[in-house]
Order: sequence, then C-alpha cells, then structure tokens
Amino acid sequence: MRWTKTHLTQLQKHLSAAYPEARCALDHGDPFQLVVATILSAQCTDARVNLTTPALFARYPDAPALAQAEPAELETLIHATGFFRNKARNLIGLGQALMAKHDGQVPSDPKALGALPGVGQKTANVVLANAFGVPALAVDTHIFRVARRLGLSAAHTPEKVEADLCRLFPRTVWIELHHQLIWHGRRTCDARKPACRECPVAELCPTGRGENNDPHTGQPVLPAQPGTGKSSAQPLPGRSGGPQRIVSLVPSVTELLANWGLVQRMVGRTKYCVEPKWIRSAVPALGGTKDPDISGIVAQRPDLVILEKDENTREAAEALQAAGIPIYVLEIRSVVDTKRALLELGQLLGMPDQAQAQAKAIKSLGKKAQHRAPRTLILVWRAPWIAAGVDTYVADLARQAGFEPIGTEGYPRLSDSELEALQPEVILLPTDPFRFTARHRIELEKQFPKATVQIVDGKAMTWMLSRTDEGLCVLRELRKTIG
Repeated sequence: MRWTKTHLTQLQKHLSAAYPEARCALDHGDPFQLVVATILSAQCTDARVNLTTPALFARYPDAPALAQAEPAELETLIHATGFFRNKARNLIGLGQALMAKHDGQVPSDPKALGALPGVGQKTANVVLANAFGVPALAVDTHIFRVARRLGLSAAHTPEKVEADLCRLFPRTVWIELHHQLIWHGRRTCDARKPACRECPVAELCPTGRGENNDPHTGQPVLPAQPGTGKSSAQPLPGRSGGPQRIVSLVPSVTELLANWGLVQRMVGRTKYCVEPKWIRSAVPALGGTKDPDISGIVAQRPDLVILEKDENTREAAEALQAAGIPIYVLEIRSVVDTKRALLELGQLLGMPDQAQAQAKAIKSLGKKAQHRAPRTLILVWRAPWIAAGVDTYVADLARQAGFEPIGTEGYPRLSDSELEALQPEVILLPTDPFRFTARHRIELEKQFPKATVQIVDGKAMTWMLSRTDEGLCVLRELRKTIG
C-alpha cells in the first residue's frame, strides 16, 4: 500500500483512539532524571529501570552528586539493569560533564546533549522530546518493528527508519506518535506473536492483512479479521436485535447484560460471573475465566461468545474459533476503552440507547482533577504481591479520579524491596479479586508509615463496563479525603 496523506491521517486517528494515555514509560521528575533513566534503559526494560531509579535518585539526586559517585556503590545500585559497569562509567562521566560544561544542568541543545557521555541519538531524542518538548522521533526496537510491518519504512537501521518517519509525518505530531507507536508495539504488535485480530490499525497494515510477509521473520502473520477485536465492532449475523444465544466469559460483561435485561439470551457464563446473585440459578456455569469448558460452550450452540483480552486466554479464543463459534474480544485498559466498548456492545446486541446513556454518564464523571495527584500503588494480590500496572484499566480509573498510578506495565509480581523502591504516597487495596482486609492494611501501614493505605470496594474498582461509573464516584470521594 502506498501511504497517502489520508492514510497517514487515518493511522494517527486510530492510534490516538487506541492509546489516548500514551506517554514516556520512564519515570522521571526533571531532565536530569530522564537522561539518567534513558541511559539505564539500554538493553533493559523500562519496567526494570523504574524499579531501580527511586533508590538511585535518592542517593544521587543531581549532577554534583553523580559526578562524585564511587563506582562500586553506583554499580551496586544499578546492577539489575545490566551492563552495570559500563553504565556506571557513563553516568559518572555524565555528571562530571554536566558540571564542567553546563553548570550541572542538562542542555536542551541537540548537539550539546548528544555530546554527553552515554548519550547517543536515541537518548538525545528521548530527552529532547520528553523533557524539553523539542519535536523528535526516537526509534527504539518497538517503533523499528511497527514501522516496517506497517510499510512506513523498508530501511534496515533505526536511523534510516527515523528519517523515513520524519519525512512522512509533520513535526507537530512526532512526540505523540513516538509514544503511540511504542505502546502499539508493546500492547499489540508483539515481536513474536502480533495480535493482528485485535489490532486497531489492521485495516492499514499490509503485514497484518497478509499482503506482505513479516519483514522481521520473512514469514506471513495471521491476517486480521473483522468482528474479533476492539477496533472492528460489527453486528454479527443473527435475528433482529442481535445474537440470541450468548455466552459471557467476563464477570462484568455478564452483570452488564443482566442490567440491560438480556439474561433470557444468555446460555452460559463462567463460575466467576456471580453478579447479580440470581444469575447463578438462571444461567449455567461453563468453567472458569482462564479455563472455560470449551466442549460445554460448543454444546450450547451459541451465536456469540464475549471475551476480554486480559481476563481470558488467547488459547480459549482460538479454540472457540476453531470450533466455528463466533467470538467478540474486548480489550479494556482505560476509561476511554470502556466507553468505546459500551457503544460497540450496544450496537452488537441491539441495545444502542442503553449503551449511549451509560457511556454518557461515564463521560460526565471522567474529568480529571486539577490538583496534584499523589503517587499511588494499586495492589490486586498478596503472596506474592501483584500490582496493577500503569497501563491497566484499574490504573486509568484511578488516574481519572485524581491519583497518579506508579510502577510498571501489566500486572507485575513485586518483592517487598521492589514495593519500597516505588515510594508510594497512597496504597489502594481493592477487595476484588483478592479479598484484602484490615490485617493487610495494618501490615502495609507498618511497612510504609508515610503512606495512606486504603481498602476500596473491589468490584467498583475492577469491574469495567458494569461498574465504571460507580468506580469513578468511589475513587473521587476517596480522593477528597486524602491531602
């Protein structure tokens, strides 16, 4: 496909809709912290860097401190990021260069920035864009992969891919596009298993459509198909009013369908779909969320099975498709995703008025607070500790209510020391899926004496779609009580 101005505009529109919260994944408070974090991110995940930098910046908060660092001590602090000896040398050299040439401040001039120890073109572009707002489009491994799969570039080096992208897109969108392409590469366009069926830009991707082989493997990927992903909601075949034999594998979707008066159309649910309580006697349970009873579902002859990407497994979706069962896979990681999913389900199930009313109610509650947001850790499990990452639905719900979620992406398992390294000001303990109690709150208050620890209604906070409006209200009221 030849990329025209219209196609490029469509691509930006789809990426903006899919990743409205796309931002720099490296936690930082100023240009100095960002340049240090970016140097550490070489051959290391952003998540690991974010676990390392709180203790590092507590010990070396600025260029003067870093310039005088003892190599052995610095190496110990950054050991987990890999190549720690080389990185320690670069960081000490960075601190010394900033003191000798720039009065301890990170320069905003591209040439001066690129001349600093450990700072190459990619690092300079990241710092210029995110610390100083200077248009730049750094190409990392995710952007390199996504740009080539989309056919935006056929180049074989990051520098040449960057040049191609900068020629295609205006400078005004470079910073935003940089983050969106990275998020797309992490969430959808995986290196080994790209999720083409759930891809928000599938209609524009020659690799996803099967027109080109994957430039990274030389092999074709599975072509994207309509009706199976969050970006391609189409009414499925069925009688008037939408599908008549529905199986829901998502607890909150089950509750939503009950609220919409569609229980008579439901022929199956998981054993964890327990709200409203009477649903347990009205609709048969067909296995669990992660391990549904595929043969039992097939026996019900459903004309639609609803799944959610994080709650259910790819294996279950593929098994249902192999059996010829129509499926619809939601992907909800933000409040914006929730509103979009409501409207898509309303169209799919013949309930547009109910869906629009609920989406409108959520929109009216979704205005972000203007005061400073406290650093907030959201825990969803104990033994081991599991946190809700910054890119999850739960985190975005809290963000919309005036909190600033911290940590990594996804649902990482964290040790006590990794929890402490995050230095939370607020810790939220939703009572679902894990039943946190006062005992857990007291335990965390002892570990984090300066933090506010709150137990929160878990279903209000974690059940998207059916309780998003309730969750926003609960968290906004809680935010008012926290200074």
